[in-house]
Amino acid sequence: MNPWDLDVNLRFVVLDFLFLSTFLMIGTVLRRYVKFFQKYLIPNNLIAGFLALLIGSQGFGLIDLQSDRLILYVYHLLALTFIALGLRQSKNNWTKGPVSKSISALTAYLLQGSIGLIVALILVYTIQPDLFVGIGLLLPLGFGMGPGLAATMGNSWDNELVKLGYEAVGAGQIGLTFATIGYLYAFFGGMALIQWGIRNGKSKLITNLDSITDDMRKGVYKDGTPPIAGKLTLTTEAIEPLAFQLSLIGLVYLATWFVVKWLTTMMGNNPQLEGFVGTIWSFHFVIGLLIALLVRKILDMAGRSYVIDKGLMNRSMGVFLDFLVIGAVAAISVEIVLHYWEAIVIMTVLAGPVTGFMLYWTSKRAFDDYHFERFIELWGEMTGTINSALVLLRVTDPEFETPVAEDAVYGSGITLFLGIPMLIALNVPIVMYNNSIEGYWITLGILIGYMILLWILWRAIGFIKFKKPSI
Repeated sequence: MNPWDLDVNLRFVVLDFLFLSTFLMIGTVLRRYVKFFQKYLIPNNLIAGFLALLIGSQGFGLIDLQSDRLILYVYHLLALTFIALGLRQSKNNWTKGPVSKSISALTAYLLQGSIGLIVALILVYTIQPDLFVGIGLLLPLGFGMGPGLAATMGNSWDNELVKLGYEAVGAGQIGLTFATIGYLYAFFGGMALIQWGIRNGKSKLITNLDSITDDMRKGVYKDGTPPIAGKLTLTTEAIEPLAFQLSLIGLVYLATWFVVKWLTTMMGNNPQLEGFVGTIWSFHFVIGLLIALLVRKILDMAGRSYVIDKGLMNRSMGVFLDFLVIGAVAAISVEIVLHYWEAIVIMTVLAGPVTGFMLYWTSKRAFDDYHFERFIELWGEMTGTINSALVLLRVTDPEFETPVAEDAVYGSGITLFLGIPMLIALNVPIVMYNNSIEGYWITLGILIGYMILLWILWRAIGFIKFKKPSI
């Protein structure tokens, strides 16, 4: 089913927003006063998400927070996040830092997907012949790419499975489970890695953990001058500047809907392309990003991009992502997790260390400076999101003095475009091979082949050295 076709009562939408807002407030208070959350820098949205899961429909059932509605919110918030990302600034940076960051990230995705598929295939051929093999492909979607994409793609696969005559497997919730476990890896594992790195002299800027201020730990700016959120690019007598930024995001999202609707209508009239209609709807965030980049470019060329403020766009992205994370965690189905717990445990136990070792290896060989800081950023992003990466990076680079944060942002844009072949490959088993086992073997081959190709190109342009450099 097209996510836009879900019939939702406005009363439930408003109540859901009010409940999620309340949980975010509670999460903020808990981060402010609970030492455990401060020690590991657990973000308020993750605390709020677990509270919503515990108290909502999937937990004690004290309030009505249905997974189908929550996944719908995650679907739209994902697109809004990427649109804001595309509008925020026009600078392009294709130097070694962003490119190496991008290929390192793609390698992590491809490794996670390969691990997930191999584990799933082994289980199918041994003790779980009825296992949905596609669960292995949900590992990189949730673990490395975050809850929004995991929920969107997983839900799309469920819809395709139903069309093929299979029962829905709750793929969206499985993807959200991987994303949540990834967040736990990011923050608990990330803080452990940071402490290890500081003790062993790996960090260039920080010699001890005293650099983490009370404000950072508690999540509230109490001392000193708080940072400035953004600038007013329009007069408040005419329009609230933040309202203009949000309206521009909304305009781009409307254009995205028209483009996706046109594409899917054209494909639906072609029997050979009809199977990809659901995939296009799940890729709406990519189309939204492309349109956002085009709008930004037009405004730049017309000399009118001054109406967009990077700070306010960043704040808008932050709002979308906060509610996305809360909704994603709250939408997890405990019943589905228990049904697939063996596969989920094996995959995540393997994926975490393999991802960490690979990123540590490449961070030493693919970058010229700040190797440990780059490793921490990559770890946070490849087990969580760019936001969790920047939270961890701030511990080792409190003032963002290094180029790591900037390279991370630009590299993420490169990753998205270089990763499109991989995203298409993830849909091959269901869309082209009707969920047959052969399709998953072919996808495994594509993932490994693409990873080899990327590394050949990476080495050919001289951005990575296989021999360990002297640091």
